[in-house]
Amino acid sequence: MKLLLQQARKARDVAALLLLLTPAPAGAVQRLVLTVSRVSSPLAALRGGEVIIHLDPSRPASLAIRAGTLRVHKPGVPPLRRLTLTCATADLGRPLFACHGGRLTALAGTVALEARLSAGYDPLARTLHVTASRIPLAGGQVQLTGTARPGTWGLTAEAFHLDLAKAMQLVRPWFALAAGDTVGGHLDTRITLTNLPVLTAGLTARATDLGFSNGPGTVVGQQLSASLAGTLQRSGGRLTVGLTVHGVKGQALIGPALLNLTAHPLALTARLTRDGTGPVDVSSLDLAQRGVVDARAQGILALNPHPGIESARVELTRLIFPGAYTSYLQIRLAANAQGTISSSGELSGEAWISRDAITRVDLQVRDFGFEDPVARLFVRHANGEVHWAATAGGSVPRSHLGWSRLGAYGLAGGPARLTFLVWKRNFALLGGTGRLPVLNGAILIHTLVGRNLGLPQATFDFDADLTPISMPRLCRAFGWPIMNGQLSGHIPLVRYRHHELTFDGNLVARVFDGTITGRHIRLQHPLGRWPQLRADVEARGLDLGMVTHTFAFGSMTGRVDAYIRGLQLFDWSPVAFDARLYTMPGDRSAHLISQKAVTRIAALGGAGGAVTAALESGVLRFFHVFHYRRLAIGCRLRNQVCRMSGVGPAPDGGYYLVQGSWVPRLNIIGNVRRVNWPMLLTEIGQGIGARGIKVR
Repeated sequence: MKLLLQQARKARDVAALLLLLTPAPAGAVQRLVLTVSRVSSPLAALRGGEVIIHLDPSRPASLAIRAGTLRVHKPGVPPLRRLTLTCATADLGRPLFACHGGRLTALAGTVALEARLSAGYDPLARTLHVTASRIPLAGGQVQLTGTARPGTWGLTAEAFHLDLAKAMQLVRPWFALAAGDTVGGHLDTRITLTNLPVLTAGLTARATDLGFSNGPGTVVGQQLSASLAGTLQRSGGRLTVGLTVHGVKGQALIGPALLNLTAHPLALTARLTRDGTGPVDVSSLDLAQRGVVDARAQGILALNPHPGIESARVELTRLIFPGAYTSYLQIRLAANAQGTISSSGELSGEAWISRDAITRVDLQVRDFGFEDPVARLFVRHANGEVHWAATAGGSVPRSHLGWSRLGAYGLAGGPARLTFLVWKRNFALLGGTGRLPVLNGAILIHTLVGRNLGLPQATFDFDADLTPISMPRLCRAFGWPIMNGQLSGHIPLVRYRHHELTFDGNLVARVFDGTITGRHIRLQHPLGRWPQLRADVEARGLDLGMVTHTFAFGSMTGRVDAYIRGLQLFDWSPVAFDARLYTMPGDRSAHLISQKAVTRIAALGGAGGAVTAALESGVLRFFHVFHYRRLAIGCRLRNQVCRMSGVGPAPDGGYYLVQGSWVPRLNIIGNVRRVNWPMLLTEIGQGIGARGIKVR
């Protein structure tokens, strides 16, 4: 601006000299022409110019300036050709030099430029004023206004309805979008520059149809209505920036965050300072999004040599659900929750950051709830406090959470409250036994400790007792056939190490008036894509009447024992085992079997057709129930083939599945030793599918 003032003074002196050389009778000279071959400065160079002054005494003076070429010494700025400035009227006398009704035209490449111009210089006040308007730029118009006087100057640039796509083409020499990035819409903006009281720049901008996207599609904006206001001040070596952003309409996707500004308008304000080349002091950063979040932060940002957060404190006044879920979590969880989660309640708290790492979090939970019908997960009216620290020690306060109701995968329970510690990647239940209600019983948790959670070397320890839970209620919750009795017992210490879950003892459950025990249980990669289970299972004294009634296999009475040794499941499908179901030794209860059960068992041994024919002809067709002495069904699975066995060998190379007794005596003999496992599953499924059981 100082250089501009100097050039104005030179122009004034030239004009004054021309007037002094003019003879006293003004009417004798009506036209003055000054030809300039070349004018140069550090900023620009002009070639082939002339200044024409019209001094007709019958009308006001006028001025015309023409130049062949004007080059600005800045990369990417095209030269201006055929530059013409005309002043409809010109004040060339003292004390004022001015240009009124000015018109500026030029060619920038093949683009014709035109602007309206007025300018004036008051030598007494030593003030220069210039206004250029109607300047076409990027489909819109620009107006420039500047003033200068000794010790102070100011410049204002206003742009109206700029096409942002065209504007990005114009600024490409200095700034270019990344490949695949786009920006569109129209912008109104105002930029001010002044040097009083200190060097200050101001910016306001407003768009009502802003759109943008990056190549990967992770940052997208559509029909945004937003405004920005900012100030920048430099005083000595200190730089101060103030910024305010408002978004009131449209949608924007920023990574996993989806901002619906029409439903949830957003306001962001910030104030930053920097001394010299030091760090940036963020004295205030406030974020308010209606119905979603109110938060503020303070901190120090390092720029050199490695950008990052030196220290910061973030205060979360309110995080409001469901707005926070739909804005910040829905896209991240959509693949698992299928967008069905409903939520309510609020969170608040504080977080501290040091050297780009979160060091502590204090979170308050108020009446929080969520429900995912697809996964059948829900929590209602949760309240409490969660305190986390990046270091261990007594400085970490205890956390506690309570809720009115909690459910998962069909199981649900009433009010509960847990006290625990969380630090680094670790979790530990405190306060003795934690009680989680489940249906009409409860899980009594004695140990619940996790270490290095989220890392490959994560470990987990858990043991608990199960108070009696009604089996009918449990079956209804899981969609199983209704089984009588209760489920209770002790869950031994469960350890998770090296992606493997092991039990330090046995799992015992009482069902069908008997006992089922799981031993040597090992589950590899339980959270991975291909879980693998190994175990031995043993059943004692099961009531066949309850079993067959539950699975609609046909009616049978008596008691049986069973075992499954060397069980191996891959992705929850059996790949190997040695299984056997047989009459309990010493059982003196009645042993009865219905025609339906006879045909089902016969089909397992490959004799279904023959047995069915026998039951439908002769004397057997008059009997619906038969007595048996013993039964046994065995399967040794390897490589998708089940090697069948029974009570013992039968004539003609077969094997007894059921040995009959009394009259009529009915024996069920299997005649197929090797059975395709998928086919056997089909037979079993036909037997028990009537009650809704699916065999995998």
